[in-house]
Amino acid sequence: METKIRKRILAVGGMLLFSTAVLGQQKFDHAEYMKPKTEGQKKQNQFVKGSISFDKNKRALEFIDNKGDLVISIPTDKIQSLLYETKLPISPVHPWFKRDFLTIQYTDTDGTGKSAVIHMDERNAWKIVACAQAESGKKADRNDKSGRESSSPAPGCSAGKDEKRAR
Repeated sequence: METKIRKRILAVGGMLLFSTAVLGQQKFDHAEYMKPKTEGQKKQNQFVKGSISFDKNKRALEFIDNKGDLVISIPTDKIQSLLYETKLPISPVHPWFKRDFLTIQYTDTDGTGKSAVIHMDERNAWKIVACAQAESGKKADRNDKSGRESSSPAPGCSAGKDEKRAR
């Protein structure tokens, strides 16, 4: 009887530890970060495939490449503005294919203004934008014609009005 109780206590404890680690972070796969063009670079900007992560413990938006390396980390309190854009293709071959971009303007540790452009998968673009708004406290400007309202956090993005005020 005691072993069953111990096993159940350990199982519940393990689930609690796992859930706190998962709840502290939101991760969205199928994203691409556009690396800024450097001086002397002749080719166009290159995209790095990976995922976007909102880490509540670090209070940062992070882009992690497919190898698991951190590409960029932006503290949410340094975000100045968000811009969500939907671009339709010019090619008549794939008229249904659209591209969703999130541009994040922020200041780095030196106070220099910078921006990051992220191409998002259209299946989770609205969730990413809603989480970015909730985490940063900034409303995203939209440059699309869908008319969707994204002011409330997406399901799975736990930051809400009370958390924004607490910051």
